[in-house]
Amino acid sequence: MIRIETSQIGENGYTVDGEESGDLLDLAQDPVARSLGPIRYELTVEAAGSELVVRGWAETELRLRCSRCAQFFSTTARVSSFLHAYESAEHPDFLDVSDDVREDLLLEIPGFPLCQAGCKGLCARCGQDLNEGACGCVPPEGGPSPWSALDTWIATPGSRPPQGGPGRGRK
Repeated sequence: MIRIETSQIGENGYTVDGEESGDLLDLAQDPVARSLGPIRYELTVEAAGSELVVRGWAETELRLRCSRCAQFFSTTARVSSFLHAYESAEHPDFLDVSDDVREDLLLEIPGFPLCQAGCKGLCARCGQDLNEGACGCVPPEGGPSPWSALDTWIATPGSRPPQGGPGRGRK
């Protein structure tokens, strides 16, 4: 829990730094992301009228599953501009910012993580990791692609795609 004692806030604010367990992210059952270590943070809280303004940064090491090749890789999730305001009357003794730090770090996890920009992924037929080398699958033969009818189509306003071709008439 990342708690800030509000009684420590002075004229120039109050800075807290430290580490919190990576369990705060609650990723134990997540199929894509795993926490690799503690959450490190440095936060400054200042009184601003009736509010407490907290700003700073937080970061943690993660293992993410690549969305193309399904291999895990390590990365850092970092919130470099943590900024939240809280009503000071609601927090007379301490301010718990754990939920906001957790949420901001989770938002830094990409929706489709990639181990590397040029990841080739898996073969759709045999499942071979194409980053490790080509697979032995032979490209399919036997007729035109269902999309080949579109090869000759020139789109103009109001035109319709060509009729016919494999797969037409299915419901």
